[in-house]
Amino acid sequence: MTSEPRRRACTLGASELADRGAAWREVLGSGLVERTRIAGGIKLVAAPRVVAALTALIDLERECCTWIDYRVPEPSTFLLTADGDGQKILAGMFVADPAGRIVL
Repeated sequence: MTSEPRRRACTLGASELADRGAAWREVLGSGLVERTRIAGGIKLVAAPRVVAALTALIDLERECCTWIDYRVPEPSTFLLTADGDGQKILAGMFVADPAGRIVL
């Protein structure tokens, strides 16, 4: 039995995508989320006061971007990874600025 490949595209419409992007920028722009690249994706570590907001965003992403593997090994740590070409797409969602920080 073979499993169906996971879709590598977001299922949000343009307006929803803009709203989601704004929510990500607000959380990531708070300076309270450490972002680092890991094998296959991104590691996010949130300060206690933004864990709830980041958790809510991750829960929303689970619905629309099912091709991303979401793991929470600790209450404030979130691992977003993908396989194959999904790694490239995921990396493009969080781009490094000139200082090496990951930004949305």
